[in-house]
Amino acid sequence: MKSLVGKSVAAGVFGLVLTGVPGAISAQQPAPAPVAAPEAAPAPEAPRKKRQPPPAVIPTAETEAAEQLYKSGRYEAAVAQAKAALAKNERYTPAMLVMAKSFYKLGKVEWMKKIWELMQANGASNAERAEVTHLLAFLEINQKNTPGAIELLKKATDLQPDNAVYWNNLGAQYLGAKNYAQAVPALERATQLQAAFAKAFINLGSAYRGTKDYEKSLASYQRALQLFPNYADAVFNLGILYLDAEKMPNVDTIAKLNTAVSYLQKYKQMMGGTPPGDPADAYVAEAQENIKKEQKRIERQKKAEERDRQRAQQKAAAPAASQAPAGAAAPSGASAPPAVPAPPAAESPAAKPPAPPSPAAPSP
Repeated sequence: MKSLVGKSVAAGVFGLVLTGVPGAISAQQPAPAPVAAPEAAPAPEAPRKKRQPPPAVIPTAETEAAEQLYKSGRYEAAVAQAKAALAKNERYTPAMLVMAKSFYKLGKVEWMKKIWELMQANGASNAERAEVTHLLAFLEINQKNTPGAIELLKKATDLQPDNAVYWNNLGAQYLGAKNYAQAVPALERATQLQAAFAKAFINLGSAYRGTKDYEKSLASYQRALQLFPNYADAVFNLGILYLDAEKMPNVDTIAKLNTAVSYLQKYKQMMGGTPPGDPADAYVAEAQENIKKEQKRIERQKKAEERDRQRAQQKAAAPAASQAPAGAAAPSGASAPPAVPAPPAAESPAAKPPAPPSPAAPSP
């Protein structure tokens, strides 16, 4: 019978870890597996290129179609077409501009202002900002807020200084405020930028009339008529100029007033009569009344000069008569030349308010 002790010992030997000799093991224990060298760290992956977004869609065709609809007065359709453009590119400010202008024409001011906020947030150009600022100025004009309109129009000219319409409308607001000194340079700039801008020449003529530069006023009104020979407003303003001006070159007072009547009558013919509220008839009557006053003044002056001449003759003849022998006749032709008194000042007609300035409406 086999001893179970040996088996037991053998079993204990295989499970024993010897102590006292560091690292020592029994002969029967299998050698440990060799320690593997540490694996090299994996090479870092090359950074992935960031995916670029696709280029923005430029909805040029839709925006141009919206602009054409706006110009033809189809504002609702223009809004719809501008929305189609923005559906392709929601940051496209040219389409927003068409929508803002259309909302202005439709009287939807709050919607227009909302679009204006979006335009500013999306980097609208100076030209686009100027156009909306110009529309905002017209909202102030409609509210009779001249100072507010002037400030907005000044901003528009700062944003787009080469736009003649903005300068004309700024000058027209200065005219309405009777600030002729500020109106002149603004309107001169408008006519420099656009040499065929007849409305700006009329406004410039009124500004010169306000500063009493009558010759330049005349030249500006005549330039407007050269551009448009049937321009009734130019004819009307020429009549007012000849009625109001203290003096006009190469004409006396009566000729000046008759010229005023002639222009105002021509204006009435061009208009087919006098429209309701038109002051042309009143101005004609005033000019005719002033002609009568001037004629009476001239007649009084002539009589006064004749009296003075006779008195001078009598005064000159009196010493000679006292020195002459009794019965002797005074020598013929011995009277002294009469003194010529200074003529009395002409009666100037009451000044008229300037003719209404002509702002240019927002271009369609």
